Amino acid sequence: MELCRLYGKNNPTPQKRLVMQGLKEGKNFAALAADLNVAKATAEVYGIDCLAAGAELDHETIATFLDVTEESFSVIKREILSNEDRKLRTIRDNLGEVITYNQIRFVIACLIHNLEI
Repeated sequence: MELCRLYGKNNPTPQKRLVMQGLKEGKNFAALAADLNVAKATAEVYGIDCLAAGAELDHETIATFLDVTEESFSVIKREILSNEDRKLRTIRDNLGEVITYNQIRFVIACLIHNLEI
């Protein structure tokens, strides 16, 4: 699937498993980052990777943690699906700096599994 290729490598790691468990327990990414002694953005990537891999996580809660609204989800989704270049950098450049790479990754992970918010 092209969306999986766009998402990129997604290997399971012990840290990703810890983030997944923490998300299931209701922890946010800031708390998980502190637990793992990593940057918040890294904890976000671990959680999004788990979602992309098919983990049963509450994607709407993750959307809240990432500040992805229904409107921004739609804008990002439209750009992903209409972008012929299929490169994360191009998608980010087209969306502008107000949208983060992790927000884009999150929407891609949702699209892989036909999830909407």
